[in-house]
Amino acid sequence: MSSKLEPILDRLALRDLAAVFASHAIDDSLLADLTDEDLQKIGIKKLGHRKKLLAAFRELGTDRPPPELVSMRDPVVARREQPFVNDLGLSFVPIPEHATLFCIWQLRRRDYQIYCEETGATFPACDFSQTPDHPVVNVTWDEAVAFCVWLTRRERNRGAISEAFFYRLPGDREWSAAAGLLSEPWKTPAERSGRTKGYPWGASFPPPVAAGNYHPALAVDDFRETSPVGSFPPNAAGIYDLGGNVWEWCEDEYDHNDTRKVLRGASCFNDDDEYLKTSFRDKNPPGQRRNNNGFRIVLGGVPRKETWY
Repeated sequence: MSSKLEPILDRLALRDLAAVFASHAIDDSLLADLTDEDLQKIGIKKLGHRKKLLAAFRELGTDRPPPELVSMRDPVVARREQPFVNDLGLSFVPIPEHATLFCIWQLRRRDYQIYCEETGATFPACDFSQTPDHPVVNVTWDEAVAFCVWLTRRERNRGAISEAFFYRLPGDREWSAAAGLLSEPWKTPAERSGRTKGYPWGASFPPPVAAGNYHPALAVDDFRETSPVGSFPPNAAGIYDLGGNVWEWCEDEYDHNDTRKVLRGASCFNDDDEYLKTSFRDKNPPGQRRNNNGFRIVLGGVPRKETWY
């Protein structure tokens, strides 16, 4: 394989494309000159994969990266059109009213597999079929936090992020902001749960076709269980699957003297109109596993813990 291509594929979590490049005898001297049309011709069908590869190839042989690549490498200047892309190939975009960058999709099995391989952690079992691009499930809150600690250390050691940044779970209010809920005056997640009307797809129930991955009884998608992340259109912030697929762990406790942790977004096994509200909060003990619980990470500073009076 090309000596320059291998680390690029590793960094972008696209190692499975190595055979494609090898079969077309593409060496280092050709990488910087490849075009989007070239990548399509050799069989790289996903637009997102081609964009990431072309941005990385343009950097080769230059002293300074082009402006569009800077936003991929610098969290401070990330925006929806040019997200920050980390070493696992996860993209992060800003959200309203917070300095936090949100990962555009739920953590994939391929991402968690790297964590398990490098740390010796046990990969969680799943009782239905998934691909590497499906969201990892059966992960406890404690395990999700441990993943964030590992990824923060890993990316700092590689120089991908500075000491000012942390990977972590989103706070409850941050998750609301990412989903478009900017006015929830109630104090605790328990008090906020279900209070604001509306769903990820709009004001009325049931969801329209292709609104997301929900229970088969709703007949809006073709998946019986989880779906690959990003299978449905993103919201206004450029974020996928904030409704359906898997419940997402958040940092916060549910209520006063209630140590259960908040989960948001509903899942592929939910069809109840209350659960599917954008404002609904589920809650589980931090050590609990469920085959429709996953998580999404954010990148930012130390979260401000909510103060409840």
